[in-house]
Amino acid sequence: MNLDKFSKIAESLRAYRRAELKDFESEIGSKPVEALYVDPLPGEAVLKSVLSSNTTFILGRKGTGKSTVFAKAQSVLREQKKVISAYIDVKSIYDVLNEVGIPDIELEKLGISVVTYRSHMLRKIMLGKVISDLLEETSKSCDKLTLLDRWSGKKKQYEDLKSSLADLGDRVKNAKLESHEIPILQKITNQLKNRAQSEKSHTNSQAIGLNASVSLEKASVGGNFENSLSDFDRTLDDKDTYQEYSDVVLRSFPFNEILDEIQTLLSESGMLRLVAFFDDFSELNFTDQRLFVDVILSPLNNSSNENVKLKIAAYPGRVYYGKIDPSKVDTIGLDFSDLYESNEVQEMERSALDYTKRLLSHRFTAFGENIEDYLELNTNNLDDIIKMMFRASFNVPRIMGHLLHILFLDRISKDQKINLTSIRLASKKYYENTISKYFDRLNRFALEPFENKLDRYNQSQLLKCIVEECRTVRRRIIEKEIGGNYFSNLGGNPQTSHFIVSPELEDVFASLESNFFLSRYKYTRDKSGSDVIVYALFLGLCESERMNWGYPEGREYRNYFVQRCFEFSRAIHQFLSSKQTIKCNSCGHCHPMEMKQSIELFKWKCPECMEGTCRIVNLSDDFQEEVEKLDREIMLEPVELEIIATLNYEDKKMRAGEISSLIDTTHQMVGRRTSKLQEMGLVNKERDNNDGKMKSEVTEQCKSTYFNN
Repeated sequence: MNLDKFSKIAESLRAYRRAELKDFESEIGSKPVEALYVDPLPGEAVLKSVLSSNTTFILGRKGTGKSTVFAKAQSVLREQKKVISAYIDVKSIYDVLNEVGIPDIELEKLGISVVTYRSHMLRKIMLGKVISDLLEETSKSCDKLTLLDRWSGKKKQYEDLKSSLADLGDRVKNAKLESHEIPILQKITNQLKNRAQSEKSHTNSQAIGLNASVSLEKASVGGNFENSLSDFDRTLDDKDTYQEYSDVVLRSFPFNEILDEIQTLLSESGMLRLVAFFDDFSELNFTDQRLFVDVILSPLNNSSNENVKLKIAAYPGRVYYGKIDPSKVDTIGLDFSDLYESNEVQEMERSALDYTKRLLSHRFTAFGENIEDYLELNTNNLDDIIKMMFRASFNVPRIMGHLLHILFLDRISKDQKINLTSIRLASKKYYENTISKYFDRLNRFALEPFENKLDRYNQSQLLKCIVEECRTVRRRIIEKEIGGNYFSNLGGNPQTSHFIVSPELEDVFASLESNFFLSRYKYTRDKSGSDVIVYALFLGLCESERMNWGYPEGREYRNYFVQRCFEFSRAIHQFLSSKQTIKCNSCGHCHPMEMKQSIELFKWKCPECMEGTCRIVNLSDDFQEEVEKLDREIMLEPVELEIIATLNYEDKKMRAGEISSLIDTTHQMVGRRTSKLQEMGLVNKERDNNDGKMKSEVTEQCKSTYFNN
């Protein structure tokens, strides 16, 4: 066994950013994406769909390989030399948003509040940066394709057009407040004042809320800036206000000129189209998603006469299409339940296992190794180990990388091979040390809006509710209270890792699913013929809670999941009723959750005052008291917590690029934040004597404050 090769195989799967694959060029060649790419479907069906001439949304949770598919698609397009492609990492632009300078102007005479102005300008600067980066990437792509050699020059000289693209980029990047924007900002300022007065008059209210459209989801995957749940955002929840505001922002950008230049570029060079890849789209919060789509994506997609095609990566359940017609775009889901959907669970698993085997075998082969050399095949066969890797990772390549990293530490480094028990243990460690602790650490130490902490707290309570239901079902099966003879041969530890709920509850589980506490397993029908969704808990969670994951073998158990004891809809509704209510933003009246469907039918208008808009709010009395006791002096921004958590877990000195590859941000962002953390006494940062590179490690003060307990 080659320890160095195995370690690098694990690292290549753990890395977040596709650029980090360049670190492995010495082992696998100068084109790492070409060497490592494995399509989730046979015949490279996913890649071919992305390469089609349609606008494409590719959906998948973190680590499912969206960026890798984009990288492979760009590589193919460059070889074909028929289109111009540009790649934009949207999240990397947002990561530095708070660090940009905003011009100072005299706001009092304009009747615009500081909050309104800052919120508006931050978003305008971000949108301008996206457009500027798109034009810059397009220009770079032209140089790589040597378009000058094929330029016709009938309408415009090549250098003139490149200069024009650069000028347009500078104009949109240098955002400033324009006269046509002032009226809507004055209107929003007045609405903010009215909202503040309304909330002040209802100080006895016990509810603090989140937007109903994202339910329990926003906390874990929202944007990074502090005003992500600000009153400014909530004001834009009003449809008319948002529409007026987005139209004003759209007018700030010269899209007619931009599209004219792109069309000139294509016609003069004889190229077919511009293909623009937008990655990490779902990292934006809901307000910013809407603006991003309505101000940038929709004009590019709808007004370009088919000259521009978009490829957009997003998380399931967090996609806003705006004026892009969903029926006219291709949507591809990378999560296994979408890719391999089948009437039979066993058939779905067979298709998923084929990908697991192809991915792992190909990755070892690319590094010149044979996967079987690292497996304990005298007691387990290859198929059983592949099945366990699928169940432990939900077929997410990045989780496979984390599991392999733990297996490297636990087994390979000790000259011991991998078996089924070691995979289960690795899954348990990954859950306990990474997934679970990350949630707890954010709630205790993250500098963020209270709503985020409340939402995350409610998610943890929801998870406890589900686990307790699973335990109850297990006990009742063992004691033969339910199921009759159906469960009689299951022994003393029946499988209770899966449960079913009605489809209307899908949004409730979105955040737990995106953070891999559980996963949607399949759509099916219950015994009454009603549509239901089967969910499965993460294997590591089940190992931690000492529950048996899976389902019994045998044809007679093919409908195991849909036994009535696994129907959790009622329990989930009871949980939500105890944690949520429906509140009017005008009169402050609270309505019971049972009225949700009728209020939703009337577009959330309050039935009490008939003027205000209702929203689902989370009840927070007890938890608010807990949060008030937290020490704000030691709180850090979420990205800073991720940095120190990575340094602590890896337990070694690390370069900014190494850290960024594990937490999904840029090395520039990590470099700036480690410098800040050094000033706070939490990180030691110095140049390595061996390779001369700047590296960071956590201090003892950091360990004792954030990790020791």
